[in-house]
Amino acid sequence: MRAAGRARLLALLAGAGLPAAALAPSACSQDCCHVDSYPISLARAPLGAPPLAGGLPDAAPVVDGGALLALAGPPETPPGQTPNMVIDTGSPFTILAGGTGQDPQTETGSFNLYGAGFTPPPLRATFRGWDVFQIPLFPVGDPSSTPRWILGADLLRGYSVEFRFGTLCAPGGSALCTSMTFWNHLGEDASLLEDAGYAVVYFTAFGGGEVTADGDPDFLGLRGPLDVPATRVVLRTCMVPDAFSPDKGSPKLSIAGCTTPAAAIAQASGVDLSLMVDTGVGPIVLAASAWARVVAAAAKATPSPIVLPPAPSSPASPAPPPLYVASWPEPIDVLLWAAIPRYALVNLEIGNNDDPGPCVELGRARRTEIVSYNTVVHPELDLCGAPCDLDPNNAGVAQNSAAYLEVSGAIPVAVIADDELFLQGLRFDVLPEGPELDGLVGAAAFGRARMELDYLSSPSRAVFSCETDAPRAACWAAARCPQLPDHGSVHYCFDLPAHGLPPTCAPPPDGGISDGGSRDASGGIDAAVIP
Repeated sequence: MRAAGRARLLALLAGAGLPAAALAPSACSQDCCHVDSYPISLARAPLGAPPLAGGLPDAAPVVDGGALLALAGPPETPPGQTPNMVIDTGSPFTILAGGTGQDPQTETGSFNLYGAGFTPPPLRATFRGWDVFQIPLFPVGDPSSTPRWILGADLLRGYSVEFRFGTLCAPGGSALCTSMTFWNHLGEDASLLEDAGYAVVYFTAFGGGEVTADGDPDFLGLRGPLDVPATRVVLRTCMVPDAFSPDKGSPKLSIAGCTTPAAAIAQASGVDLSLMVDTGVGPIVLAASAWARVVAAAAKATPSPIVLPPAPSSPASPAPPPLYVASWPEPIDVLLWAAIPRYALVNLEIGNNDDPGPCVELGRARRTEIVSYNTVVHPELDLCGAPCDLDPNNAGVAQNSAAYLEVSGAIPVAVIADDELFLQGLRFDVLPEGPELDGLVGAAAFGRARMELDYLSSPSRAVFSCETDAPRAACWAAARCPQLPDHGSVHYCFDLPAHGLPPTCAPPPDGGISDGGSRDASGGIDAAVIP
């Protein structure tokens, strides 16, 4: 193979996406892995962005924290003090730096994980005889940070892994810390998580399949191609939706005016995207075509348009700082660094056959919250649900609203070309079973959110919440709000006390149509339509 061909294979092997190589589940014995389920303190690689200009309403400063870094070392060697392992949900493989990258094949490796930032660092996990690739690694974030290891999703998928991206390092302080915790399972069922206020977003892992790198030898010492497990976590995203609060609503949302599915689409704000969760990068990484749609949606924001710069067709002069990914052999050209004010990760609630898109489902969840909020705070309004939110399969009853996580602030975005090989490789790995990727959502984009990737449940799920001291203006996790069948039932939605259906559900004060329910003797609407 020519040198250029070997370099391309190496890059693809290292987690960029095309299935030129991959890793099968570890061949080590059941006692290979021990975790104590205490939080593992993590560090952050540099974000790599230039100072991002303001211009975003009520935006918090960008925190210079990129990819997740852990402190790791071989079992026989005392740990150093510099975090040297990228925790990368986007890499299908666990990688040890070294070798030439030619003729890649699996080999066994062993390592410990320690809590970073302590002296001596506490031992938190041990992994023995795990299948790894030993290939070159490259800087992450900027040229000052080159890791020794990448811990990939081939290992993470054996656990339910919790990430806390922005917890207070000390009570009453302002410094933020990051941690990761391995759990052997997440036993809580969906209804318990729902009642507790967690936003549960289900996902199907994409990628994987038979590959051409050499796997473990058999009893004759022969090696063959591997079957890589599917590990790509792709989530439905609504980018730059309008700002919202349940007491003030949103200028574009209207309960009375949402009478048809077409009206629900018209009321939606933001733009629908498909993003892969990748803690091995810092910012949101978007294709230029996706960024153009974000710019157009931001210009329609209400009550005030958000002005975002368009991306040039080629890097400007002087070129913006590139994107450094530990598994990619060259810095990735960035067309534009920018910041957005908010985005939301939205569960698919309505079903694949009738999927209206994440922004429409986000609008439905917000209208549902308006009704729930007024049912608790202003019961005298007896507010109805919108007819556009009625369940088409259960006449007179509102649909369940979708769970979602919304993160706000100055969220960093790196815009790259659509034909960038790094992005094209990821798209190739996800298609045709999954959607065409618009980009990645990196560690810096989660702000003060918590994310537990529960690979073990069926279906797999990402469980989101926010730090308890984080204001709604920075982070908001809304659980699925289930429909109520009758007046004797209650639900726990939107961090509100238990509440049920309004007594009669009067028509809205502006005289508009409230819903499709039947009117009672008082002139109200059948309360069963209330979410």
